[in-house]
Amino acid sequence: MSDNEALSYDVVVVGGGPAGLSAACRLAMSARNAGRSLSICVLEKGARIGGHQLSGALLHPRTLEPLFPDHVGSEASLFGGVSVDDESLLYLTSLRAISLPMVSDWQHRGHAVLSLGRLCRWLGVQAEALGVDLFPGFAAMEPLWDGARLAGVVTGAMGLDSHGAPQGDYQPGVVIHARAVVLAEGCRGSLTRKVVARLDLDRGRGPRLHALGLKELWEVPGGHPGRVLHTLGWPLDGSVHGGGFLYHFADGRVGLGLVAALDYRDPGFHPFRAFQRWKQHPAIAEVLEGGRPVAYGARALVEGAWQQWPRLVFDGGVLVGDAAGFLHPARLQGIDGAIHSGVMAADAVFSGLDAGVCSASALAGYPRALAASEMGRDLKAVRNVRPGFRLGCWLGLANAAWEGVSGGRSPWTWRMRQRDCQRLRPDSAGRGVADGSLDAPSGLQGGGERQAGQMRRMDALALSAIQHRPDQPPHVAYENPDLPLTEAGRRYGHPETRYCPAQVFECKVSSSAVTAMRLHPENCLHCKSCEIKDPLENIRWQPPEGGSGPDYWDM
Repeated sequence: MSDNEALSYDVVVVGGGPAGLSAACRLAMSARNAGRSLSICVLEKGARIGGHQLSGALLHPRTLEPLFPDHVGSEASLFGGVSVDDESLLYLTSLRAISLPMVSDWQHRGHAVLSLGRLCRWLGVQAEALGVDLFPGFAAMEPLWDGARLAGVVTGAMGLDSHGAPQGDYQPGVVIHARAVVLAEGCRGSLTRKVVARLDLDRGRGPRLHALGLKELWEVPGGHPGRVLHTLGWPLDGSVHGGGFLYHFADGRVGLGLVAALDYRDPGFHPFRAFQRWKQHPAIAEVLEGGRPVAYGARALVEGAWQQWPRLVFDGGVLVGDAAGFLHPARLQGIDGAIHSGVMAADAVFSGLDAGVCSASALAGYPRALAASEMGRDLKAVRNVRPGFRLGCWLGLANAAWEGVSGGRSPWTWRMRQRDCQRLRPDSAGRGVADGSLDAPSGLQGGGERQAGQMRRMDALALSAIQHRPDQPPHVAYENPDLPLTEAGRRYGHPETRYCPAQVFECKVSSSAVTAMRLHPENCLHCKSCEIKDPLENIRWQPPEGGSGPDYWDM
């Protein structure tokens, strides 16, 4: 790496989401209060802070109190949202909506409905004001090791052509040495996976579960600011866990989406198509009538619970936010956990730096503080909620109600035995032959007219503001390009053409047989579902050139 520029920081934070920015702010505040100088940088693969952030999103009114107590109660107005004052849970059939009760501890009255992108941009401004260096457009690609200690990271090179050869604007990656590394990449972070694998941080833990979340932002006439709607049931059948959400903002916008668990078994399931069908339910369609979509995006969520967390500390660093898996599985709410974990991890890192070393033992105060916190107790109490839904929707709801009423005092802890990619059944319907209808919502094959509100994937992608240099190296690839065309590949009917929310994967067909698989990485939304769900475990995703990908503004 002699040609690489080298930098040194006390702390490098990988990921400019709520967890990473909160950790950076807390570290800078601690240093200022102690009268010390501390160098901190944040690496963000998106072209700007907040550009890759997508969530529902709901924020507890006191989440920011440990960082910015003067702003408690003003979150909604700060981040383009409104306070929740009306919330309901509906079980949908194809035509009806049945109201269901909600466990009081899992309700959101008084929470802020907001834009996660705006929240992160605001946190970025606060971090810079505290002296933190922000580097958007820089993807951390490789860990830097000193024996078994994580000693920094290496960012990705820029200016390579599609074959990996340097072009005229080539810039090698930057080597960043650090006394401590905060891994805040979010779900399925590529650098985090390498660190977890090398240090065996998930030994003895059950496999993580994931879900795919698809979201659209609409401008609608009227609206009911502060109204929040959650749905279960149709169009997801009992074999697919998940549900929908619809949140009303104050400016005539609504955020709506569908979350589908990636442990489903049917290889023909099409999450994007299910989302478009969900929008046609009368309870949803009446809200969208006369409106227009203005943004679209997708991301994977970590649905694993307390029993799936990897070890959170190691020599040289910590895991925070979705990189560790702190999503609340009953509320499907992760921003609070991201911010709280960032703050607690920062306190442990600061203490370690103060003592002169950031070994795993010096950082052990972080998992102890987490376990003793309200957040840790809440997540342990709902540890059985998500595993219960593998029993089906109604048994899962009954189990969730029991766990909610009992406060999670069940004397058992359910653990998962299979990863999401191992759950898929072989295809028995011959879906391996693609006819172009995969991109059409259900019922529209053969060129039928779309109903109001429905979109095709390519139409939706136009609302994602994807930035991607056309001749850069592909960041999504088959490890063995021939494997999808073998009998092993045909066995599952090429499910990546369905579960990918961005139509990255395309079947080329001749004489009613799939003869080639064509990839379109320029469409990629960085959800990483391809790696998570591929039954052949043959797809690999890595961050593309820094700054590439979607550019979400208010998602």
